[in-house]
Amino acid sequence: MKTCMRFVLFATLTVLPLVASARQLWLEPDAGGARLCFGEFQDNLRETSPGLLDKLEPLPQAKAVGGTTALKIEKSASSFAITDGSPAAAAAGIVAEQAHILERQVGDRTVRSLDRLSARYAPDFTERPPLISLDIVPAGKPGAFKVFYDGKPLPRAKVALVNEAGWRRDLITDADGQLNASLPWRGLYLVEVQLLDSTPGVHGRERYDLMRFTTTLSVRMTTGLEGAPPPPPATPQR
Repeated sequence: MKTCMRFVLFATLTVLPLVASARQLWLEPDAGGARLCFGEFQDNLRETSPGLLDKLEPLPQAKAVGGTTALKIEKSASSFAITDGSPAAAAAGIVAEQAHILERQVGDRTVRSLDRLSARYAPDFTERPPLISLDIVPAGKPGAFKVFYDGKPLPRAKVALVNEAGWRRDLITDADGQLNASLPWRGLYLVEVQLLDSTPGVHGRERYDLMRFTTTLSVRMTTGLEGAPPPPPATPQR
């Protein structure tokens, strides 16, 4: 979490181009509550343990929307299981976050970035306030969403909309940070946004030069056309 106050000028923010192969966290409700997955939703590629799932240290944290107590989260072979407080937590919605510092070599300079992966699950399209630094929330009806950064609407943000069969649309928010899209098929959809904030700061006791955000929102359409089934789960090849 942030440990210093930041006054961010618009010029320091960059909405990153969304790449289909970029890894993200996403939440999926299930009978036991929910699971937090790490990989590439569009192709149903899921990191496993042993493997890159073990690289997410510290473990992600999760809580129910409207709750103040962290939910219990446990690593399994292909996801993080969230069972504490379920199914009430899933019915209210869940947010999860993971932050870690990475060093990247840019030319002859070592750049330290605070990489923040976040995921939200919403059980319906009721309008909700933002809760996390870079957030995507439903805006009151199916296909309407709003993107916020530090509690303020984020205009001209590049957003990817993907359904569980791999269908994808790339969209841009309007001046109020809002977008409207068609959700033609039943099933799970993922809305994703990425952002780069070049403001330096401190995370815990570690200094960083910039922050990189990737946030997803999972929502399920219960009406509409019957679409293609999701591809079978797979593990990314190294």
